[in-house]
Formats: sequence, structure tokens, C-alpha cells
Amino acid sequence: MHIGGAIRFNYVYKNWQPDHPHGFFGLDTARLDINYDDGRWLGSGQYRYNDFPQGQGDYTEHFLHHGWVGMRFEDKSTVHVGLDKIPFGLLPFASNNFYESIAFYTGLEDMYDLGVTYASKPGALEWQLGFYPRDGGSYGGSSNTAGASNRYSFNIVADDDAQGYATGQKDSERNTLVGRAAWHFGAGDKQELGLSGLSGEIRNGAGEHSRRNAVAVHYKGAFGPVGVMLEALRYSHHTRHAPGQTYGGLDPNSFVMLGAFGYPYPVAAKGDILVANLSYDIPGSLGPFSGFKLYNDYSVLTKRVGNYKDSQQNVTGLSFSAGKWYFYADYMLGRHQPYMGPDFGGLGSTSGRYDSVTHRVNLQAGYYF
Repeated sequence: MHIGGAIRFNYVYKNWQPDHPHGFFGLDTARLDINYDDGRWLGSGQYRYNDFPQGQGDYTEHFLHHGWVGMRFEDKSTVHVGLDKIPFGLLPFASNNFYESIAFYTGLEDMYDLGVTYASKPGALEWQLGFYPRDGGSYGGSSNTAGASNRYSFNIVADDDAQGYATGQKDSERNTLVGRAAWHFGAGDKQELGLSGLSGEIRNGAGEHSRRNAVAVHYKGAFGPVGVMLEALRYSHHTRHAPGQTYGGLDPNSFVMLGAFGYPYPVAAKGDILVANLSYDIPGSLGPFSGFKLYNDYSVLTKRVGNYKDSQQNVTGLSFSAGKWYFYADYMLGRHQPYMGPDFGGLGSTSGRYDSVTHRVNLQAGYYF
């Protein structure tokens, strides 16, 4: 058994916050990790504490990130039971940067739900299958935030009157089935082409069920020091909301409420996501620093409801390490993206006053042990 963790610190500057003209610095995350692998039996768990200073909400939060037990079979295939990562799309991430892609903020990248996951034996063709009766869950606590949204993964959650949009929507995710297949090819199997599908229930809190579906195709390749990630994704949330379960006069079935990190926000009920990432590994070292990677990650959400405007983000950055320290330097541009601008409802409908591009700087240092 290995017990470890991480402590991470951030400097953040947002150009839409005149009350913080010089940005702010502080503790971002402290986490505890437990991992076990004796060749046959497996297990992993992680608990996190997050601190959000003034300019980031001025609150603290703690929650279970994941926790599962599993078994490795003789053919090297595995099964996990518990709160585990959903096998969907580009893995382990559809991004190189710390803030991930728009797919993360719509609940379709780096997702954790409660259920059973099977992964085939390693090989040129690999596949995973998962069934998740429950979502990522609110296994923790927070100060002055929406209880249902105290989690790591963005899931469809019940809205909150005090910290949300007071729509009265009480949706939840149930019985999600996920399948993924990936074909590895080329010299050294350094290229991957994959297909993923997801289907699950949405329960509206009034005894009615509907469905949500998503499909994604992806490509990942390495050409010497150059890395490429591409993904095309379509999702549809078929909701059953009452006429009054809305805000601003919007069609109540044109959006759903997703929540994580303490707060819910609206997301278009139907959309297409495109991801295009390019990276370059710089050889050599500079004093104690090595593992330099330059990258540019772009993603866009095109909404297939009403006249909702597109959401975009672009992150240009550099990552590197020194011993147990890991560093990110990211310059982020966003339009109608809740974490890269003032438009917290930007993944749903949005006001014309938020049409300009905003930018954010994130410098992070993390110690992993």
C-alpha cells in the first residue's frame, strides 16, 4: 500500500475583476491518496480539500474525489467497484492544461461516478464497459455553497435557491451505461483511434424519467516530440421540466443544471463539442527543471437549442517538473465559459454583454508525495 498526496498553490489573475488588479495567490488544493496493488487485488482512494480565496468565491470545500476496490484477472483485464473514473473519450484527459477542456465543464471529461467498470486486457484493441447506478455524489462538505454540488465531477444536480438559479429543477443522474473502444496502431502503438458511447436516466424528482445520451470519436497520436489530441462529441439531455422550472423566460427544457466545486450552473441541453490540442516536448533540462511541454488546447461547445451562443476556450501553456514538484503556467482565453470569464451561465443561454473575449492567467506549483 502506498499513501501519498499533494499540496498545490496558485497565482490567478482575471482581467474581468477590477477589484483584484494584481490577482491573488494562495493554497489551491491539499489531498490525500491511498493506492494498493499486489498484482491481483487493487484499490485506490483520494480525498481533497480545496481553498478558494476572495476573487474565487471566498470559501473552502472538501470531498471524496474517488474510492474503489478491484481485481486484476490472469489475462490482465480488470474490474473496479466504487466511485471510479468513467471510460469516455480521450483518456486520461482531453487536455494538457490544468483546467482541462470544455468537455470537463459539461460533465464529459474526467468524470467519476459510483458503479462497476471493466477494462479488457492490454493490446492493440482495448475496450472498457461501465455501469453506474449513481452519479459522483456529494461525499464531503463546504462553507456557504450548494450541498448537491459539493463534488469533483460535473453531474446533473438539483438546483439551489440560495447558491444557484432558483429554477426548482431537481434532476439527478441514474443508471448510466458507458462503453469505449480504442485501437492502438502505428510504430510503437503511439497512435490511438477510439469510439465512446454513454446513455443514462435523468430523474426529475417528480417520478418522471427521461434519458441522456452522448457519443464521441477521438484520436491521439505522438510524432516524435509532437503530440496531437482530437475529439468530436455530441450529447443530448432529454428533460421533463415543468413550465415554471426556469429563469429569465427560457424554455425550461433547453438547459439542465450541472454542479461541482460547490455551485450549479445551466448548460445547454443539447450540444456538440470539438477538441483540438497540440503539444511539443522540449528535450533537455534547465538546472533542476525538466520535462518541459508546450501546448495549445482549444475546445468549443456549439449549442443545439434555441439561439444559444457558442462557448469557447483556448489555453496556451507550459508544464515542467523538478523532483516531486510540478508546475503549470497557463494563459487562458474564454468566451461564455464560466471559469474563464464573468459569464457564469455561459454554457447555457447568455447575455450579449458577455460577448467579448476574457483572459485569465494561472500559475501553479504542486508538491506530490
